This record gives sequence, structure tokens and C-alpha cells, in this order.
Amino acid sequence: AGSMAGTNAGVELLVPTVSDVIFKYTWVIKKYARSINKRDSYDSPAFDFNVNGVQTKWNMSIRFWKGPEGKRLNNPVVLCLNLLSCSIDEPEQARVRFQFGVYNVEIKQWEMCHVSRVVLHLQSTQEMLSLGYRDLSILERHMESPSGDVSVFVKLQLVQTEADRHTLSQDLARMLSHTTLKDENNSGDIMLQGDGDQKFPAHRCLLASRSSVLAAMIKMHQQDDCDNRNKEESCLELPGLSDELLQELLRYIYTDRVDNLDTIAGPMLSVADKYHLPGLKLLCERTLVETITPESVASLLLLSDQYSCDALKRAALAYCEDNATSIKKSLAWKVMELVNPDLFMEACEAGLGSSISSNLDSIPSDTELGL
Repeated sequence: AGSMAGTNAGVELLVPTVSDVIFKYTWVIKKYARSINKRDSYDSPAFDFNVNGVQTKWNMSIRFWKGPEGKRLNNPVVLCLNLLSCSIDEPEQARVRFQFGVYNVEIKQWEMCHVSRVVLHLQSTQEMLSLGYRDLSILERHMESPSGDVSVFVKLQLVQTEADRHTLSQDLARMLSHTTLKDENNSGDIMLQGDGDQKFPAHRCLLASRSSVLAAMIKMHQQDDCDNRNKEESCLELPGLSDELLQELLRYIYTDRVDNLDTIAGPMLSVADKYHLPGLKLLCERTLVETITPESVASLLLLSDQYSCDALKRAALAYCEDNATSIKKSLAWKVMELVNPDLFMEACEAGLGSSISSNLDSIPSDTELGL
């Protein structure tokens, strides 16, 4: 019981080995504004993240850079994520994905840092390991008045990757990675090709069972190809897909997950809609909800309306309501007014009001467009 001590003692998440479960810990740093010049460092309370028999204890810490003359700099600070201890039956590898955020008091919204990824060798240890850090400027807008409190958080995802666990998802991932059209023991029966040069071997039965659109395409392809007895030449073309998107589409079909979704969620949403994959659509939607910014909210509203993503649309409209003053006019808003005036009015009614002028005086700069 000792290793489980803490505010969440005894809590353990039991989830599939490959999982999109994300743990979030919020750290309120009391009286930060008053103590920053007196403190050399800050450390959060320890928190537990226990999943599938792996017990881990973490904390966050703030350290300070020194300038050329050796004087300490108050900004940016170094925000670190540390693994304090780990308890596990057998050592194994895991992927860790984490993201820091700091609360903006003025607009009542979290400001998100970029996502970081680390491959970690999990083993039982009591030694502290620093997993990574981000430079973060903690400014006036982040400090509560009059207390001077500052709130930061970390979102943490731990995905075990040990192959010998043999979940269905991992076995199918191995089947996909080892599939060829020449290997009798693990042979695919169709090739897929997008806009790139690479051809991907796969299994018709799996593709058809997961996607009604692919099932119809395969059926038509088989009819066109019925005289071709050389299955190496059987190649189904999927136009509009880069090699990366096609590879991730196959990964989802076989394993229910996508790698690096935070960087490709937009285009993958279109793929999910086109091939009628509601689970993939939901994954993309959840990821995009986490990425809403004043610069991206208009584009995400258009996406949500185009692909009927109710959760994303609600989140984007709520963001407009909470952040009306920080959203600036951009070309995306002009496009929305022209192609979807009903959505434009809905966004304005959500609280933007006159803060967005649809009449752009000039073509906005790349900076305004967030490019």
C-alpha cells in the first residue's frame, strides 16, 4: 500500500494495453507572483498514474535559466515532467505522450504547449528520471489577482508496447507489419495505393468488415479484376491519400489507433468520413477539440460543419463565447461568411458579436492566418 500513497491512493485504471486514455494533473502554485524572486525552484506534489499493473509516481517542477552574466532569468521558466518511481513485474517499453498547459486568467482559457513524445524503458526503480521539459513564459495574464496563484497542468498518456502481451490489437498490428503477397504464412490478398509510389499489402476480409465503403470498392475491384489470376498485380487505388495517411488508415483498421494523430487529425477526419469509420472520426474529433486556438477556431468550425462533428462544433462555439476578445478576423471567417452564412451567424450569436468584422479591408498577412 505504501507505493500507492497520495491523494489518489488505491486508484488504478484498468484499460486495454493500447489505449487513448489520458491522465490530467493540475498544479496550482500558490502565491507564485509574490515568491518568484525568493525561490530557486518549485516542485509539485507527487501524483500516481497506475495502469495495467504498472504503478508510477510523477511530479512537475519549475527551474530557472541563467543569463550570460550568471543572473537568474524569471522568464521563460523550465517546466519539467519527472518520473519519481515505478513499480512493474517485468521491465517493458512504453511510449509516453505529454502536454503542458498554463491557465490564462484574463480569458479563462488554458494555453497549450506542443505535445512531447518519449520512448521509456519501464522498470521497477525509486530513482527520479526527468522525462522532458518545455520553456514556458509565466506572465501577468497567468496570475490570479490578488493571490498571485498560477495554475499549470500536464496531460499524460502511457502506452505499453511490449509485444508479448498479445492483445488482439497488437497481434493485428504485427500481422499488418509482416503482411506480404509472397509469404504463404501471412499473405495478404490485395494491394492498396494512394497518391504516393508505395503499395501496401492488406487483407480484403478485414478491410471490408471495417468499412462499408471499402467493402463496395473491393467488390467492384474484384469484378474488374476477375480475369487476373496474379494477385501480386491486384492493386486497389485510393486517390487523395498520401502514403502517410494510407498507412495510418490501415493502422486504424487493424488496431483501432493512429500514430501522431495530433499532427494529422484534420486530414484524417476527412478520411474517416469518406470511408465511413465512425470510431476514427471520433478519435480525430477528440484530438481537434484539444487544439482550438483563436487562430484555428474558424477553420475547425468549418470542418465540424462539413463532417457533422457535433462535439467539435459545440466546443468551438463555446470557445468563441469564452474568448470573443482574443479572436481576430481572418480569411477563414470571410470564407465562412461566404460559403456558410448560417454557421457564421451561429458563431456570432455564440458571443463574437462585433468583435469579428466580416469586411476585411485587405488580404490578411500570413501571421493573421496563423501560417
